[in-house]
Amino acid sequence: MDRNVPYLLKKYETKQPGEEWKLQTEVQYVREYRDKQRIFQLQGIINQLHGSFRITKPQKDRIIYLLKNLDFTKMGTFTEEQIITMTIIYVKLETVNNARPQHYYNLLNQYDLTMNSFASYLVQLNKHHISKIPMPIHY
Repeated sequence: MDRNVPYLLKKYETKQPGEEWKLQTEVQYVREYRDKQRIFQLQGIINQLHGSFRITKPQKDRIIYLLKNLDFTKMGTFTEEQIITMTIIYVKLETVNNARPQHYYNLLNQYDLTMNSFASYLVQLNKHHISKIPMPIHY
């Protein structure tokens, strides 16, 4: 039997039949699975947009970071596809100097979104960023 170290590590990354995991391990596994699904969806959307505009590697890395760290449960009734699309638009607005929200109306409409829904997404994104700021300690 060829049971080298990489084989065994890969085998035990997932739950084996009859194996019991701690709650923390289960939560981590579900989070990693969810992140992989979102990145897969992101790649599909990027492939669809290939002709419309280009997404650079740093932009894609920023999008992936946001998708992994945003709390989607506070995003209202948006689908994951809509949240991914709005994240793409946000990163484009953040990184391209002459980008304006009007440039992305067609993309918003394509995913059944409005400027009001995008503004709602931006409010939630700002709340996320604010929650990451350490509060000063007053003595």
